[in-house]
Amino acid sequence: MVFSDTSTQDGMVQRFEFWTRLPYGSSGDLLKTITARINAGFDSIMPLLLSYSDHIRWDDINHGDRPIGTVDIVSGQADYTVEHDDNTLDILNLTRVRILESASGTEYKELERMFIDDERALDALSPNPSIGGIPTHYLEQGVNIFLYPEPNYAATNGLELFFEREQSYFVSTDTTKEIKIPKPFHELVVLYGALDYVGVNRPDDTALLNRIERKIAEMSQNLNDMISMRNPVKPRFTVKGDNK
Repeated sequence: MVFSDTSTQDGMVQRFEFWTRLPYGSSGDLLKTITARINAGFDSIMPLLLSYSDHIRWDDINHGDRPIGTVDIVSGQADYTVEHDDNTLDILNLTRVRILESASGTEYKELERMFIDDERALDALSPNPSIGGIPTHYLEQGVNIFLYPEPNYAATNGLELFFEREQSYFVSTDTTKEIKIPKPFHELVVLYGALDYVGVNRPDDTALLNRIERKIAEMSQNLNDMISMRNPVKPRFTVKGDNK
């Protein structure tokens, strides 16, 4: 579904007008408001699209590049900021970190994630100069990662980062741009935006609000089911001991 199609009345803007009972042909500030609400609806489905785990499930191909970046390693520096990608887009979730093991290295090796309760975490956050070498772990804190041990060499593009990032938002002048999720769920973004609009501007229209909410619940469940089927995660099995 394209963002706006006044010839067929079947773009996202026109679907928004349908669900909110606005007249077709919105323009000016009202079109900007509709665009903002649709973008807010896009924000609402992001938790469904992103795994917030170590498994990349979705990336907005409207960005035109892959969710992979590199950072130079500086000898004697353990902390690195990974707030934005090369397009200044917010990095929402860091999923993998790989490293070149020398200044002349050509093959990346994956680092193991360290957590704050690890006994080495304090040394990662505040490195002891005597503990340096080739990093084997990384600790994530906010928009920074801390390498452990602290690298004792420099390497251009020494860190390779895999991440999930913010989506490509619409602007009010868009027409043929499409949201990059399965087409059966394009309207879900519209519905979230419409719910906000109706809730603020016609809060007494409970029949319409209830109808939109039911439609959102149905489509959200269907989207969640599709994501789970298309991006399965191998289950972890445990072996129980013999209860004798």
